[in-house]
Amino acid sequence: MRATRAIGFFAGVSAALIIVATIVLRNYFRTVDQHNAMLISAGLAFAVQLGSYALLRPARRGHGAPGELMLRWGIGAVLRFMILVLYAPLARIANFSLDASLVSLVTFFFLTMMAEPLLLEYDR
Repeated sequence: MRATRAIGFFAGVSAALIIVATIVLRNYFRTVDQHNAMLISAGLAFAVQLGSYALLRPARRGHGAPGELMLRWGIGAVLRFMILVLYAPLARIANFSLDASLVSLVTFFFLTMMAEPLLLEYDR
Protein backbone atom coordinates (compact mmCIF):
# COMPACT_ATOMS: atom_id res chain seq x y z
CA MET A 1 0.00 0.00 0.00
CA ARG A 2 2.80 2.40 0.90
CA ALA A 3 4.63 1.64 -2.36
CA THR A 4 1.52 2.37 -4.42
CA ARG A 5 0.99 5.66 -2.61
CA ALA A 6 4.65 6.66 -3.08
CA ILE A 7 4.59 5.89 -6.81
CA GLY A 8 1.26 7.71 -7.14
CA PHE A 9 2.72 10.76 -5.41
CA PHE A 10 5.75 10.63 -7.69
CA ALA A 11 3.44 10.35 -10.70
CA GLY A 12 1.57 13.47 -9.58
CA VAL A 13 4.74 15.47 -9.00
CA SER A 14 6.20 14.29 -12.32
CA ALA A 15 3.02 15.17 -14.19
CA ALA A 16 3.01 18.64 -12.63
CA LEU A 17 6.66 19.24 -13.54
CA ILE A 18 6.10 18.03 -17.10
CA ILE A 19 3.02 20.25 -17.52
CA VAL A 20 4.84 23.34 -16.25
CA ALA A 21 7.86 22.59 -18.46
CA THR A 22 5.57 22.10 -21.46
CA ILE A 23 3.95 25.48 -20.85
CA VAL A 24 7.36 27.15 -20.65
CA LEU A 25 8.70 25.32 -23.73
CA ARG A 26 5.64 26.36 -25.74
CA ASN A 27 7.05 29.88 -25.65
CA TYR A 28 10.02 28.65 -27.69
CA PHE A 29 8.40 25.98 -29.85
CA ARG A 30 5.36 27.61 -31.42
CA THR A 31 4.20 25.46 -34.33
CA VAL A 32 1.58 22.72 -34.11
CA ASP A 33 4.13 20.10 -35.22
CA GLN A 34 6.47 21.16 -32.43
CA HIS A 35 3.65 21.03 -29.87
CA ASN A 36 2.70 17.53 -30.99
CA ALA A 37 6.32 16.42 -30.73
CA MET A 38 6.48 17.83 -27.20
CA LEU A 39 3.32 15.94 -26.20
CA ILE A 40 4.78 12.67 -27.44
CA SER A 41 8.00 13.39 -25.56
CA ALA A 42 5.99 14.19 -22.44
CA GLY A 43 4.17 10.86 -22.57
CA LEU A 44 7.41 8.97 -23.14
CA ALA A 45 9.22 10.81 -20.35
CA PHE A 46 6.34 10.22 -17.93
CA ALA A 47 6.26 6.47 -18.62
CA VAL A 48 10.05 6.09 -18.38
CA GLN A 49 10.21 8.11 -15.18
CA LEU A 50 7.51 6.05 -13.47
CA GLY A 51 9.32 2.85 -14.36
CA SER A 52 12.62 4.28 -13.24
CA TYR A 53 11.19 5.45 -9.91
CA ALA A 54 9.57 2.06 -9.33
CA LEU A 55 13.00 0.50 -9.87
CA LEU A 56 14.67 3.02 -7.56
CA ARG A 57 12.19 3.02 -4.69
CA PRO A 58 12.94 -0.40 -3.13
CA ALA A 59 16.57 0.64 -2.64
CA ARG A 60 15.95 3.79 -0.65
CA ARG A 61 18.39 4.47 2.16
CA GLY A 62 18.23 2.01 5.01
CA HIS A 63 16.31 -0.57 2.97
CA GLY A 64 18.88 -2.68 1.15
CA ALA A 65 22.53 -3.44 0.65
CA PRO A 66 25.04 -0.60 0.90
CA GLY A 67 25.42 1.12 -2.46
CA GLU A 68 22.28 -0.43 -3.88
CA LEU A 69 20.54 2.94 -4.12
CA MET A 70 23.35 4.43 -6.22
CA LEU A 71 23.46 1.33 -8.41
CA ARG A 72 19.74 1.52 -9.12
CA TRP A 73 19.91 5.27 -9.72
CA GLY A 74 22.77 4.67 -12.18
CA ILE A 75 20.70 2.03 -13.98
CA GLY A 76 17.86 4.54 -14.23
CA ALA A 77 20.19 7.19 -15.64
CA VAL A 78 21.55 4.75 -18.23
CA LEU A 79 17.97 3.78 -19.12
CA ARG A 80 17.05 7.43 -19.70
CA PHE A 81 20.13 7.97 -21.84
CA MET A 82 19.37 4.89 -23.94
CA ILE A 83 15.76 6.02 -24.43
CA LEU A 84 17.04 9.41 -25.57
CA VAL A 85 19.52 7.85 -28.00
CA LEU A 86 16.86 5.52 -29.43
CA TYR A 87 14.22 8.27 -29.57
CA ALA A 88 16.32 10.56 -31.78
CA PRO A 89 16.28 8.37 -34.92
CA LEU A 90 12.68 7.32 -34.28
CA ALA A 91 11.60 10.96 -34.09
CA ARG A 92 13.45 11.61 -37.32
CA ILE A 93 11.81 8.66 -39.07
CA ALA A 94 8.35 9.63 -37.76
CA ASN A 95 9.01 13.17 -39.05
CA PHE A 96 8.57 14.85 -35.66
CA SER A 97 10.16 18.20 -35.04
CA LEU A 98 13.57 16.94 -33.95
CA ASP A 99 14.59 19.97 -31.91
CA ALA A 100 11.29 20.15 -30.01
CA SER A 101 11.27 16.38 -29.43
CA LEU A 102 14.77 16.11 -28.03
CA VAL A 103 14.90 19.36 -26.07
CA SER A 104 11.57 18.63 -24.41
CA LEU A 105 12.48 15.01 -23.61
CA VAL A 106 15.78 16.06 -22.03
CA THR A 107 14.02 18.81 -20.08
CA PHE A 108 11.35 16.44 -18.78
CA PHE A 109 13.91 13.82 -17.82
CA PHE A 110 16.09 16.38 -16.04
CA LEU A 111 13.30 17.98 -14.03
CA THR A 112 11.72 14.74 -12.92
CA MET A 113 15.09 13.15 -12.17
CA MET A 114 15.91 16.06 -9.87
CA ALA A 115 12.68 15.43 -7.96
CA GLU A 116 13.56 11.78 -7.25
CA PRO A 117 15.90 12.32 -4.26
CA LEU A 118 13.43 14.69 -2.61
CA LEU A 119 10.59 12.21 -2.99
CA LEU A 120 12.71 9.29 -1.80
CA GLU A 121 13.57 11.29 1.30
CA TYR A 122 9.90 12.13 1.83
CA ASP A 123 9.00 8.44 1.44
CA ARG A 124 11.39 7.22 4.18
